[in-house]
Amino acid sequence: MSGASRRDFFKAAMAAGVGGAVATQASAAEYPSGPFWNNVPEPDLANKELPRFKFELEKTTGRVDGGSFGKEATVEQFPISTGIAGVSMRLAPGVARELHWHATAAEWAFVMKGQCRTTVINPNGQSSTDDFEPGDVWYFPRGHGHSIQCLGDEPCHFILIFDNGYFSEFGTFSITDWLGHTPKNLLAKNLGMPESAFADFPKTEAYFVHGVINSLH
Repeated sequence: MSGASRRDFFKAAMAAGVGGAVATQASAAEYPSGPFWNNVPEPDLANKELPRFKFELEKTTGRVDGGSFGKEATVEQFPISTGIAGVSMRLAPGVARELHWHATAAEWAFVMKGQCRTTVINPNGQSSTDDFEPGDVWYFPRGHGHSIQCLGDEPCHFILIFDNGYFSEFGTFSITDWLGHTPKNLLAKNLGMPESAFADFPKTEAYFVHGVINSLH
């Protein structure tokens, strides 16, 4: 097992003309709700100079584990992107992104290369497993635990999109992180297993889990 350890897709456009000039002086805090909220521009758009609208995601290092990686763009790397965050993730054959949960963001994904299998578990304990190939998308609501596994002997590559620009894929709640920080006697009691069964479990988040290469058939 491995653990881990992320609101709106797009916010607002600037108003044109004089009305737009006035709107740029306002802040979202002044209009927390109501019919005019969407007319309030991002604070960075109210400055004299426009912010940077381009971020070279694939040129970043991110988190690397052998042939697998995760490269993210949040407001920390891409300040204008307050309403949406994203990750480019590659899983090598036999590798899975361990079971994890997002408390602050839903996840939408687009598969670009290779094949993968996801398992999602809802808060009621129901689960679903699906296989994906290039051109497919998935969506996991906030709070639904999920894992992603590469299928076959070729790597898979997909883009993850989160509806919160402040969400980081590297700060999720992961199964290995939880197991590593929970006393073994509690794990044994709740999972119905002897304490010795947890002796070799990771003490910290695994994030990427290495296993056997899964056949496509």
